Amino acid sequence: MAPPSVLISGAGPTGLILALVLLQNGVSVRIIEKELKHRIGSRGSGVQPRTLELYNILGILPDIQKEGAPIATMAKYNPGEIEPSPSPKLPSGSSPPQTYRTYPNGLSISQERHEEILRDQLQKLSCSVELGSELRSFEQFSDHVVAKIVKTNADGKQVEESTNFHWLVGVDGARSIVHKQLGLSFLGETQEEHIALGDIAVEGVDPRFWHMWHVPPKLLVLRSSSSTSKVFMFAYTGRPEHLAENPPTREEFIEEFYDVTGRRDITFGPATWMSNWRPNLRMVDTMRSGRVFIAGGSPFMSPSRPSLNTHVPDATHCHSPTGGQGLNSSVQDAANLGGKLALVHKGLAPVALLDTYSEERIRVIAHMLKVTTELYHKMFSGAGPADPSAWKRGSDLNMLGVNYCGSLIVFEDAAGAGVSSDAYSRAAGSTVQAAYCAPDASGLVRAGSADAPTTLFAVFHVSMHTMLLFGGDAGAHAPVATVLGRFPEAAVRTVLVIPQGQTAADDGALFSAVLEDQAGHAYAGYGLTAGELAVVVVRPNGVVGAVVSNARGIERYFQKVLV
Repeated sequence: MAPPSVLISGAGPTGLILALVLLQNGVSVRIIEKELKHRIGSRGSGVQPRTLELYNILGILPDIQKEGAPIATMAKYNPGEIEPSPSPKLPSGSSPPQTYRTYPNGLSISQERHEEILRDQLQKLSCSVELGSELRSFEQFSDHVVAKIVKTNADGKQVEESTNFHWLVGVDGARSIVHKQLGLSFLGETQEEHIALGDIAVEGVDPRFWHMWHVPPKLLVLRSSSSTSKVFMFAYTGRPEHLAENPPTREEFIEEFYDVTGRRDITFGPATWMSNWRPNLRMVDTMRSGRVFIAGGSPFMSPSRPSLNTHVPDATHCHSPTGGQGLNSSVQDAANLGGKLALVHKGLAPVALLDTYSEERIRVIAHMLKVTTELYHKMFSGAGPADPSAWKRGSDLNMLGVNYCGSLIVFEDAAGAGVSSDAYSRAAGSTVQAAYCAPDASGLVRAGSADAPTTLFAVFHVSMHTMLLFGGDAGAHAPVATVLGRFPEAAVRTVLVIPQGQTAADDGALFSAVLEDQAGHAYAGYGLTAGELAVVVVRPNGVVGAVVSNARGIERYFQKVLV
C-alpha cells in the first residue's frame, strides 16, 4: 500500500483541522505527534465567530456548539470582597446590518475537549493521530519528501523509519525540525514579564464568570474551562522575585492566591499543569519552502521549566493570548493551506498557487500580532486592568473582517473594490466584495421543490469552489454556463440563486443547483439585485475569490487558480 500523500507533524488544532480539510478533499494524510499522550489543559479556549463559520462549512460545528458556552463576563474583586465590583465586560457582537452573520458571538471551550472533538471527527474519516512519533529529519526532492520518523512506545523502545510523502507540513513549533532545517527567521521581541499559567480545580467561585483580582503590580485571573466545570485556568503576574522565573508549585500558587485575594473561603483541588510563560511576540517571514510548509500559532513559547505534564508548544506565530486570536488564526492557516494543497495535489491547480498561502497568511498574521501586542501592553503596563481601554476589544477581533486584499488570486472587476491595508477591516459598503469572508444566508429552497430551507454555508464545501450566480436572465446565464462547463466538476460547483417567486426558466439545467431565495437573505446580505448578473466565486475556505459580472471575469479569475 502506498504511504499517505501528506505528512502532518503535530496534532494540535492546526494539524487536526488541516487533516480534516485534506481528508474531505480525498487526500490521504498521516498525522503524527511526538508526545506519548494527548495534551491536557484548557489553554486557548476562545473560538471566534469566523472559526465557527469555517466549522460549519467543514460540517463539525454541532459538536463544538454542544460543548461550548458563551464567552463569560469578568467579575472583578477588591481584596477580601465576596461580591464583585462593577467590572468591565468582555465584548459580544451583533450581526452587521449589511451582511448575514449566523454567529456574531464566539464560544468558550476547553482546548483539551476541542482537540478531542476534532480527533473524533478524524476517526470518522478512518484517520487517527499517531502518538509517540517524532519527525527527526527530512529531505525534499522535486516530486517528494523523505521523512525520518522515530516511533517510541510506552516502554521507551524506539523504531526508526524512512518514508516518502508528496508533501510535509510542520505544525509543531518554532523549535521543530521543520523550522530548523528550513532555516526560518523568527522575527519579533521577547518581553520581560514572567506569567504563571496553569489549570487547577477550584471550589467557591462561579464557573460562569471569569474572576480577577488586581493589586498592583500583581494581577490574578481565574477562567473556567466551561460554565459547569470546576477546573479553572489561572494567570498570575507580578509574582515575588524569588518565584518569578520558574513554574510555581501548587502550594506556592495557593499561598500567593490567598495573599493577593484575601479569600481563604476559596479552596483548591489538584493542579493539572503549571507553567511559566514569558511573552514572545514573533512570527516567521515565510510559510513555504518547496514541498514543505509550516502553519499554526500559539500565545505560548516553551516554558523555562515546565512541570506537571504541561506541554506548551512553540509556533509559527507567537503572540499575546489577549484577544483570543491564536487558535483561531491557526485554524485559518489550516483552511487556507488545505484547500490549495488539495487542488495542487489532485492536479487541478498549478504549483504556483501554493505560494499564495504564505503571501496571504503572512499579511494577516502580521496584523494579528500588532493588534494582540497592543492589547498586551495596555493590560500589563501603566494602569493595566484598571484602565477601561485595556478591556476594549472591538468587533474586529471576531475575525469576520479578516481579508486577503491585495492577494494575487483575488479578482474583482468593480473599480477600487477589495482594497484595504488593514487585514482585519470589514469591507466598506453593502455589496459583497472579493477577499472577504462570504456571508451566510438562510431561507434558501431548491427551486420547484418542497424541500426544507437550507443555507449558503450548507452549500459551500472545502473540496471545491462554489460559483453563486445572482440576477440576470437566460441570455446572460448561457455564456457563463459555457465557461463553467470547461472546469472540472471536482473543482467547481455552480449554483443559481433566484429571487423569491421567480422560476429558473429553461436554464436551470445548466447549473449544479438552483436555489430560490425565499427569505430574501441572500440578495439582501450580498447587496445584489435581480436586475444585473453578478457572479460570486467562493473559495473552498469560505473566502470570496472573485466578484464579476460576466463570463470573461470568471475566466480571468480561474486563470490564476486552476490549470
